[in-house]
Amino acid sequence: MNIREHIVELAKKVKGRIILPESFDLRVLNAAQMLTENGVAYVVLPTDNIKEVKKIADGAGIDLSGVEIIEIDNSILDKSKIEEFVDARTKKGMTEQEVLSLLKKPLYFSMMYLKSGKCDACVGGAVYDTADVLRASIHVVGAAKGIKLVSSYFIMIPPENHSIIKEPIIFTDCAVNPDPQALGLKDIATVTVDNFRKLFPGRQANIAMLSFSTKGSADNKILSKVIEATDLVKANFIGQNDVNVDGELQFDAAIVASIGKRKAPGSSVAGNANIFVFPDLNAGNIGYKIAERLGEFQALGPILQGLALPVSDLSRGASVDDIYLISAIMLLR
Repeated sequence: MNIREHIVELAKKVKGRIILPESFDLRVLNAAQMLTENGVAYVVLPTDNIKEVKKIADGAGIDLSGVEIIEIDNSILDKSKIEEFVDARTKKGMTEQEVLSLLKKPLYFSMMYLKSGKCDACVGGAVYDTADVLRASIHVVGAAKGIKLVSSYFIMIPPENHSIIKEPIIFTDCAVNPDPQALGLKDIATVTVDNFRKLFPGRQANIAMLSFSTKGSADNKILSKVIEATDLVKANFIGQNDVNVDGELQFDAAIVASIGKRKAPGSSVAGNANIFVFPDLNAGNIGYKIAERLGEFQALGPILQGLALPVSDLSRGASVDDIYLISAIMLLR
């Protein structure tokens, strides 16, 4: 599977509209041109100086003729959504004027533009740091219904001719939550399946709830949250035949068929996992970087999930192609 082509083709079918708040960054402008020229999305760039954005683009030879560059103006946003936001933030100690000034900042304006129903997704973080993007998205967009924990996932793309993994897999949560408890792990697994279905329609989701133990091979109180979370996730997907869940599983039991058969006989996930839920951020962050650096996997992400509307963060080291692909992913339905 060429994951890049796969994602782009799925996104093209949506014919979505995306806002990119960092309109003065050359990488973002290049990605905007690519998204537009390739028919992946209609792109909106917000700014308080349209002439300056055009000047930067022209100086770099970037064609923004198909991109909509808009002036930041709260009057074009949904008045009722602004009132809700003002009410929520003033209850936290801000003045009304401070809140309205906040909405004139490109990141917050873009989130409210999304909240107002004027686009389908927002992608930022090439310039803003993760804390800024998370804060703005949680304050303006909020968490999805029934989900209390915003998290992230990586699409892990195996190198060609990998001996075990032949198709992309998902690692979660490797970037946001330091120590999620059982209900948090349940939220993480639940929203990851939603994204897996968007990315790989028709493919069986096999969720491994990871630990240092497989099916009671160790006895330690820190295993209890993984065991409890496994039961919660199983209960959530009862009757959904496209999802299998098992845990607690060690990584080798989850990924290697022969080991899975020996350590967890009869498991529908052991040896077949394609969604890996890590017990905490230590394990997740270390795990994806080992796979990336020693296993030569391409790690695409982190991609935010669990929000009420499609928003994602970028690494500040993101390439033009990263911005292009993450934007496409955010449009998937």
